[in-house]
Amino acid sequence: MRTVILGDVHLGSPLCRTALLLEVLDKVPFDRLILNGDIFDDLNFRRLKARHWSVLEKVRELADTREVVWISGNHDGAPEALSRLLGVSVLMAYTFKFHGDKVLVVHGHEFDKFHHATRGLNNLRNVFYGFALWFDVPRKTAIQWVQKSSTIFLRATEKVKKKAIRKAQSMGARYVVVGHTHHREEDEVDGVTFLNPSSWLTSQPAYVLFDDARELPYLVAVGRRRRRLLRDAVRIRARLTARNVSKRSRS
Repeated sequence: MRTVILGDVHLGSPLCRTALLLEVLDKVPFDRLILNGDIFDDLNFRRLKARHWSVLEKVRELADTREVVWISGNHDGAPEALSRLLGVSVLMAYTFKFHGDKVLVVHGHEFDKFHHATRGLNNLRNVFYGFALWFDVPRKTAIQWVQKSSTIFLRATEKVKKKAIRKAQSMGARYVVVGHTHHREEDEVDGVTFLNPSSWLTSQPAYVLFDDARELPYLVAVGRRRRRLLRDAVRIRARLTARNVSKRSRS
């Protein structure tokens, strides 16, 4: 049994790494796919481009032959409305067994007091978010830099982690997988393994793999090879340019 867990896809966002995600869904073998919240950036489907719809079509195709579990996130809207819209069961949390131990999968926004306290600021957040996307779409770094440099963000990330671990302990779970904070992390705390694969808005998205053929779960980052090839191409181009300049100067 192989279970892939990924979340924070944010379909509708210009930053969504749909090509890498489709590559994972096409090529990675698995029996169960858990979509751990914030699959949509919001429920304004006019923002969805063809590449975003392709991901949804792929998920529907997979659901015909494999188990697909959809967990609701704070960007996805009410689970009941989402379930009617998609024609699938949408849950708030999901558990399964891995080598006899319980695994808890939950998006994590329910542990985020800052998120709940600032619901009234959504319009301001959307204005800033939209400006950041417009300003920095080609490099995909502005929002990530703001998050990583924000004390509030870092504190919220730590609180979500602590509360998720506490929830797992109360349920007798050995593993807990969350999303929401877009902060990739793997840690062992008081007998609970905490895993967060980050989001598909980053330059190097990831997923969690629970493979019964392996003793432990692990995070799988995607996109490294493409970046390495790009760096190699830049170095080769630079060497060729320097060589041509040298030849011209000698002639």
